[in-house]
Amino acid sequence: MLLIERVAVEFEFPDTLPVIESRVAVERFDETGSLVQSDALFSYDPSDPFAATLTLKASPRDVRWTFARDLLIDGVFEPAGEGDVVVFPFLDPDTGSAMTVLQLRSPDGEFMAQVPQRALQAFVRLMLDSVPSGAESDLVDLDRLVDLLVAPQE
Repeated sequence: MLLIERVAVEFEFPDTLPVIESRVAVERFDETGSLVQSDALFSYDPSDPFAATLTLKASPRDVRWTFARDLLIDGVFEPAGEGDVVVFPFLDPDTGSAMTVLQLRSPDGEFMAQVPQRALQAFVRLMLDSVPSGAESDLVDLDRLVDLLVAPQE
């Protein structure tokens, strides 16, 4: 019988971790179903360690979507999410390029785009280098969160 011992490894975080940002040109689907080139910014702020944000350049103001970072991590290689946020890999039949499709829905609108898989993989790699999977909760200050929740409202 093979016995495998599980060893806990604690990840030491520096006092402050930088926000990670990656500007990516995405192809979004417009109202007619045609692809339109758009600028997007993926960002990860370790102060909100379970979330990633996609900011789309739009007029009159930018549109921000914040969702579970695990959806990006998983969605690069296999379908992830259901409902409001869905991420899945896709091979563009016209170009043969590996893409990742993002489908985001809210009461205010819907967004669907394809992102070059390499660009998204690079962002995911930076995110995981900063905060490895499973270490997110080490960054959450539960005592401070409880204090905020029970503090009297002014």
